[in-house]
Amino acid sequence: MAKSVIEGMVIVCGILLSFFIGELNTEKNNIEIKKELIHDLSQSLNDDLKQISIIQTILMDSLNQISKLQDDIESNHQNLSDQEAINLILDIEVAASFFPSIGVYNELISTGSYELVNNSELKRTLIDLYETQKERNYTMSISLDNLMLQYIRETLEGFSIRFSYNKMEGEVYGDRVIQNYKFDQKYYLSKKFYGLLSTLSFPANNYNKLLITAKKSIEDAKKLIIIEVADT
Repeated sequence: MAKSVIEGMVIVCGILLSFFIGELNTEKNNIEIKKELIHDLSQSLNDDLKQISIIQTILMDSLNQISKLQDDIESNHQNLSDQEAINLILDIEVAASFFPSIGVYNELISTGSYELVNNSELKRTLIDLYETQKERNYTMSISLDNLMLQYIRETLEGFSIRFSYNKMEGEVYGDRVIQNYKFDQKYYLSKKFYGLLSTLSFPANNYNKLLITAKKSIEDAKKLIIIEVADT
């Protein structure tokens, strides 16, 4: 009887030990997965910083072009030639949107690795970047897209612009070639056109502020990732 009890206890202990070892191995594997994903996230954040830099350059160039056009309008079209004005009008592009690389973050969530992140500040920063700011970014991007479409439609009609793209073999887009335009100075100097430019510059400046916020969040996340990796 005593022998059977001892054998039973040995079997139970063996089962419990195997479960314990299995849990340790699972936890170890999960930690390794988290480490890999955190490393991938850091690389993804670097890509996002590069994307933001490109978009900010496009926005700032466009805001500068808008400023030149409005200065010219205020001078009664004394600063620019008709051709220079048309080129600036066509060069404006404020619909360049930031699309954060959210794939690694989603994988952190789906694999449960996010819960293994020790640094609570890193967690909050990632939620702010990929959840809160994402909604604002989407809303502002849609608004800018719609305003840009309105701007293109009104300027092409207002100045009777016709252009094509001189695409060389192997090129995707090619260079823009203006085939014809009719410079309507009355429309150019009108409050309507001046207001149309202002309608673009205001939200573009606000979107640039959002990009500055996103950039800071990314830089903060990168610093916190270094701390997280060191503490793991």
